[in-house]
Amino acid sequence: MGLLLADMGYPASALQLKERLEPIMNNSSYLTLVTEENGSLVSMLGMHFERSYVSDIVVARIITMVTASDYRQRGIGRNMLNEAEKRAVKEGTTLVVLNSGNRDERKAAHRFYEGCGFEAKSTGFYKAIGE
Repeated sequence: MGLLLADMGYPASALQLKERLEPIMNNSSYLTLVTEENGSLVSMLGMHFERSYVSDIVVARIITMVTASDYRQRGIGRNMLNEAEKRAVKEGTTLVVLNSGNRDERKAAHRFYEGCGFEAKSTGFYKAIGE
């Protein structure tokens, strides 16, 4: 998984990944989907289910999605999103949301998400605290 995250611009050591993933894998509000090809991890999608404060729905929030650069344009990402949507429906959700950075290198990803039926609807704000 480290190579996939590095491919997305977020390198991490094996120890960092272990420490990040352990609480996620032990929390039923999270779902991690992966695609393997020839024994190699080529795609990963991580999502979280959360209740809405402003309406009576459960939202599926895709937190991370990446396909290795050598495996893009093969339908793997679209299959991952389709599977995520199926799982979300099983959990009773009616809305799937995701954020994607506004850096220039993310423009192809934005086109991909729009091609999969997602709409750009909000602006995210971030503030680092406690550092």
